[in-house]
Amino acid sequence: MNEHVERLIAALSDPSIYPHRPDSVRVVQTHISIVFLAGRLVYKLKKPISLGFLDFTTIEKRKFFCRQEVELNSRFSRGIYLGVVTVNESPECGINLKGLGPEIEYAVLMRFVPDDKILKNALAKNIVDHTIIDKVADSILEYHSKSSRGPQISIFGAPEVIMQNVLENFIQSEGFIGRTISLETFEIIKTESLDYLKRNRAFLEERVKQGYIRDCHGDLHLDHVVLFDPIMLIDCIEFNDRFRYSDCLSDLAFLLMDLDFSGYPGFSDRVLARYMKDSPENKSYDLLRFYKSYRAYVRGKVQSFTLDEPEIDERTRLKSAVIAKDYFNLSKAYVTPLPKPALVITCGMMGSGKSFLSSRLGTRLGIDTIRSDVVRKESLGLERTEHRLDNYGTGIYTRESSDRTYGIMFDKARTRIKEGHHVILDASFAQKRLRLEVSNLAKSLKARFILIHCEAPDDVIRNRLVARMKDVKEPSDGRWELYHKQKADFENVNKVEERGYVCYSPDIDINEFLTSIAREIAFGFPNSACQEFDV
Repeated sequence: MNEHVERLIAALSDPSIYPHRPDSVRVVQTHISIVFLAGRLVYKLKKPISLGFLDFTTIEKRKFFCRQEVELNSRFSRGIYLGVVTVNESPECGINLKGLGPEIEYAVLMRFVPDDKILKNALAKNIVDHTIIDKVADSILEYHSKSSRGPQISIFGAPEVIMQNVLENFIQSEGFIGRTISLETFEIIKTESLDYLKRNRAFLEERVKQGYIRDCHGDLHLDHVVLFDPIMLIDCIEFNDRFRYSDCLSDLAFLLMDLDFSGYPGFSDRVLARYMKDSPENKSYDLLRFYKSYRAYVRGKVQSFTLDEPEIDERTRLKSAVIAKDYFNLSKAYVTPLPKPALVITCGMMGSGKSFLSSRLGTRLGIDTIRSDVVRKESLGLERTEHRLDNYGTGIYTRESSDRTYGIMFDKARTRIKEGHHVILDASFAQKRLRLEVSNLAKSLKARFILIHCEAPDDVIRNRLVARMKDVKEPSDGRWELYHKQKADFENVNKVEERGYVCYSPDIDINEFLTSIAREIAFGFPNSACQEFDV
């Protein structure tokens, strides 16, 4: 970091320098920018660097690209990019934002976007529903429809250009074979990607003729989608035109891949279906899978570069290696056949978190959970929220009634799996015979089997059950006075005997857990957090 940058950071870290006098200033650095979060406003400076694909080495160039950033991002947003401001310096005032003295730097002035309005953060907080996802898809489609096109842009969709970009990826990542990507995975992705381009040359040329190559966003991932009304996009690529000039499907593929990687394949599929509602052509879907693989591979490559940066500590390198491998695995999943359907069951005591977990997982996968509490009551002609406070093992909770409920659930699972869908069964599965039966069902259907054993301390379960009984929309009749009887009857789950065993408890990060399980179900690769790497 040079002296100029250090002086700017020191000066702009002081709240008193800002005209609107924020209470505090937080500094965030990326590879190419320094961002000052100053209350309701954000000041973004470009680092005086050259990386080959960008050049910010002179103040004139930084001024130009600040203006480019405001102009280009204003296509996708309203009221976020407020303009370009000068950083000045005078003998009397020193570095200032008052315009006193010569201009020594330029900054993009932005409105601060609250964290929960960023799509990635909103997903983690579980506040994204189908209505929001549909609006995201509609907004991107509208932005793409209005994006510029022309001869100087179309050339970037030529098969030769795409081939060059793909080959460049493989050349730049060869040094990471055996570190973040296996030779087998490398060869599969390379072979399938190049074969696709050779087979579909005519189709790619037709995409150019039809005007699908446009001036897009270029960096369309979850951090850059803002959940305002209307949906807005930020931080498009301003420093290199060729990174924005692409097929609209390549732009969309970045967002879809990021949803998949973050463990939301159901939302990814929904965005795609809505975006493509007027384009039923199968070749377009094949092209999208190619671009999703390409985008995932680029992310894996970029994460791998971190391993060779001398200023990066060992812990960060290990984490980057894990992330890189996951990206490469996802890239491979896009160019290989989809895995077989999965039959997932939650298993555990009442109040252990089964329904909460299965519901969240179902949302991520885009499927409805088959819940025993609901199946039982519907099969008896009861409303799902009608409570029957029978004693343990009596009334609608006799063994015969429970066996009938499980039978209906297994029949529903059989039908859905034969149709090619994943299935989640939410029930206690307290008896080993039921766990064995559902495991054998998965085996007979050639489906993958995952058992999620939910556990929680007694005090946590008691608080949950007490709170749940106050929820008028809750189908379960489970309550604390029945808990110990169920606990006495519960046959322990044997980790060794049960195929696909996974355990979940309150001390496990829910988002990381669901991301891992969702990616395993949808794309067939396990969580690599337990893998070891040579770095």
